[in-house]
Amino acid sequence: MKVKEVMSARSLKYCSPETKLHNAAKTMKAGNCGALPVIDKQKKVIGLVTDRDIALSLSKKQANPSRANVGDIISKRVYTVNQNDNLSDALAQMRTNQIGRLPVVDDERKLKGIVSMHNLINQATGNGKLELGRLSSTGENLVRTIQAITNRYSNGRVKK
Repeated sequence: MKVKEVMSARSLKYCSPETKLHNAAKTMKAGNCGALPVIDKQKKVIGLVTDRDIALSLSKKQANPSRANVGDIISKRVYTVNQNDNLSDALAQMRTNQIGRLPVVDDERKLKGIVSMHNLINQATGNGKLELGRLSSTGENLVRTIQAITNRYSNGRVKK
C-alpha cells in the first residue's frame, strides 16, 4: 500500500518560517492537529513544527509567542516521505527517528499531505476491529513503531 492511499491531504494546514508562534498554535487548534509542515515560497517542505516544539520553546523561555517566528524554533533536519513510497517505508522512518508523523512530498519535495500514526492505525482498524493484516507485512512494523515513539516520550521508561 502506498503512502498517498492513507495520508491526510484534505484541509491540509501548513505554515511558513515567518509565521508567528501564536498564529501557528491557533492554526493547530482550529485544525485539530498537533503539527504543521513548514514550507518555503515554492511549497517545498523545509521543516515541521509541533505543538510540543512550541510548548518546549515557551517553557524554556526561548520564544515570545507573539514575536517569535516558527523559523526560530524548527529543526533544520526534516524527515519526509514520498507520496509513492510504501507504507512500510514510512513506518520504518517513523520508527528509526521516533516520530509520529511525516510530511508527504512529491518528487520535487512539494507538500502533498501528512501521514501520521493516526492514519496508519485507522487503516489497520478498518471497521473498529484491529486487522493488522490490512496493512500486510506492516502490521508488526506498526507495533514496533508505536513502541519506539512511546519510548522516546517516556525517556525509556516503557518496559518492553
